[in-house]
Amino acid sequence: MSMGHRLRLTLRSVVAACALAAAFCLMSSATGGVAYAADPVAANVVLKTAWLRPAAAGMAEAQAYVDIVSETDLELIGASTPFAKRVELVRVTMKNDVPQQEVVKSMPVPGGKTTRLAYRGSHLRLIEITTSFGNATKVPLTLAFKSPEGKDVSATIDAQVRGLLLPQQMPAALAQDPEPAAKEAPPAVPK
Repeated sequence: MSMGHRLRLTLRSVVAACALAAAFCLMSSATGGVAYAADPVAANVVLKTAWLRPAAAGMAEAQAYVDIVSETDLELIGASTPFAKRVELVRVTMKNDVPQQEVVKSMPVPGGKTTRLAYRGSHLRLIEITTSFGNATKVPLTLAFKSPEGKDVSATIDAQVRGLLLPQQMPAALAQDPEPAAKEAPPAVPK
């Protein structure tokens, strides 16, 4: 094979690799609200539709929700965010038609199914909110997993904040306390 022929093959390989990378970038930017695992070996974890309600700095807790999809069985072993001091995994079960909440060290994530951490169900509990977040804020959540082989896997997504407004987000006219109603003079009593 001549040097010129090898150079053309190498150049074609480089162009093909660049085209593939560009297509991947376009595809990832179009997924909107979906995050994939950062580790290429563990790229089988997808986080979707993450959200939470607004919360103010100093609040004791807030709940976050997310859908987890994995090609293989995993164990959810933790979560973190820069907006809270720590994050707990909360499993919700029903006992005599009453929801029971329990903080757990891990949760199974079966392969090939969607594991839903949802409103009124199992969820993530952000403890000791350090930064206020209101509507339209993106709150980064990183979930940590363990594979059956013992490998650490993580995936990050920006959770969308939606719901009631925080006091500092309210329009000035609505945030002020209304003026107390003027008292009427009592009717005169005839003597």
